[in-house]
Amino acid sequence: MSASSAILFICLFIPMTLLAQQDSLEEIEVNGSKDPSSFTLSNSVVVGIDESGPQSLSPLKSLLENIPGVIANQNGGPAGRVSFFMRGTESRHVSFTIDALKINDVSNNDRQFDAAFLSSPFLRSMTVFKGPQAVLFGSDAMGGLIDMRTRKGESAPETRLNLSAGSFGTASGSLSSDWKKSDHQGTLTYTQAHSDGFSRLNKKRFNAKERDGSDSLQATSSSIHRFGKNQTDLLLSFINGRNELDGMTDDNSHNESRNHQYLLQQKTSHSFSKGTSLSLRNGLNRNQRFTRSLGFFGDQTFTGDLIQNELLLENKSSKYELTGGLSSEHESVKSAALDRAFDLHSLFLQSLMRAGILSLQAGGRLEEHSRYGQFQTGSAGVSMEQNKQKIFLQYSQGFKAPSLYQLHAPVFGDSSLVPERNRSWETGWKYDRANLRTEITFFQNKLSNLITFTSGGFRNQGDYEVRGLDASARWTFAQFALRPGYTYQEFRNTETVILRRPRNSANLQASWFVTEPLELYGKLNWFSARKDLTPDSGTAKLNGFETVDLGANFQDGLNTYSLQVINLLDREYEELYGYSVMPRSVFAGFGRKFSF
Repeated sequence: MSASSAILFICLFIPMTLLAQQDSLEEIEVNGSKDPSSFTLSNSVVVGIDESGPQSLSPLKSLLENIPGVIANQNGGPAGRVSFFMRGTESRHVSFTIDALKINDVSNNDRQFDAAFLSSPFLRSMTVFKGPQAVLFGSDAMGGLIDMRTRKGESAPETRLNLSAGSFGTASGSLSSDWKKSDHQGTLTYTQAHSDGFSRLNKKRFNAKERDGSDSLQATSSSIHRFGKNQTDLLLSFINGRNELDGMTDDNSHNESRNHQYLLQQKTSHSFSKGTSLSLRNGLNRNQRFTRSLGFFGDQTFTGDLIQNELLLENKSSKYELTGGLSSEHESVKSAALDRAFDLHSLFLQSLMRAGILSLQAGGRLEEHSRYGQFQTGSAGVSMEQNKQKIFLQYSQGFKAPSLYQLHAPVFGDSSLVPERNRSWETGWKYDRANLRTEITFFQNKLSNLITFTSGGFRNQGDYEVRGLDASARWTFAQFALRPGYTYQEFRNTETVILRRPRNSANLQASWFVTEPLELYGKLNWFSARKDLTPDSGTAKLNGFETVDLGANFQDGLNTYSLQVINLLDREYEELYGYSVMPRSVFAGFGRKFSF
């Protein structure tokens, strides 16, 4: 980062901070959380884990697949790779964070996050931001951001036990404990799951029958430690997953993948006043993948490290919100054929000003890449909120630096690749009453320099534009709750075939609270046709489909009982060409809370 850029940033940020401190209205407390909610005027979606009902097999997919604007695809059965597409962008354009720590897998070829093994019991909430979030989070948040927040002893003293079992020899369990002592509190969580599974390849294409099993475990500690005006947040997590794989045309290949992910983060914040804080965050995201293959490639090991350091200054009051800082990321990948690294340094500033019913947002990020030099991204927006209604207009830019694999992989890498870009517009309306909440957003994403894979390797040769809308509502009346959603996306000026993203999708979730402890619910999902690649590098049309899930929750004091039927109609459909999906399945769960 050049000295002139740093001086310019400081000259802009300090006067704005002092101006906000002079505001005579009541200030609000901050603790260096780097929360993008204040600077995203568009409609974000908050998913409360405790309110989301029983989950089995793939918790994150189950939690996120019913959100309008989000498409979730899985590579066949339990622990298969899960990809999320947001508003027509590619799955690699969605960034995932835990307590602001970026957890995308830098060891794979496009730095995409795989949710196959991540479980949800240690999470307090997730927020889905649809649209670029590059100003605060940089590369990878080009199409959107899914920000997860951990439990930190909020329910102490409490211990939770959750057990689940069902079809295909599936069994899972989690044990978590919220603790608190004086100025220290946190949550310890351990989760383990097993499934005998079913063939990842489907019967329709390959008459596949061999079962592909999976195992996973996760141990997490998340805690807060207060020392006067200082606070330290600690996060340690280990995820270990194993799944059996099928070759693209071989049901009996006996390939296997083992994934280890290590997350470590400390964030220390100092409060200068009730509305101003300075925080230093240091984090490590390490991914290790071991693949066993009887084919051409043989056994392989990949290790990817992302080291993140960030200095964050925040000032918040009732009229102003300012967040800015310096960040540094070191990304490295090691394998038998690849040992490379690069650095990315950033200056960023986000601001929000409130004036009556109006809110104005503006922000910018200056990047210096060890390979590409300097480039910039920015965002700006305006919203008006009155009488429980809100209208907004938001513009934002996003980028994604090429992965080390795309740049330097033997045979297929291309060192001349440049970062992918997105210029996004969205406008929408939101109405929020006690028993009715509805929102609709029109969006446009213009993507350029997209990296695609050809017979000659990776190339910058893709550009397209996607326009569409997503709409959702929540209506509660008497003992019922209805949550419909719809997404439409139209692709224009495409230079390559758009894969795995249907033009239309809709869902309906309905709950009937029969009595205070008993809830019956149902989910209907419908998707129009989509295209996908075939093993011979051609394309195939995958037919549209619908699925129905049913379930029940019963609360008896400290005990919770659940029953879930997935794919009630036993539809045989394809999210991805040649891969299986969950047939009709039944899962039962039990939960117990203990207080000591």
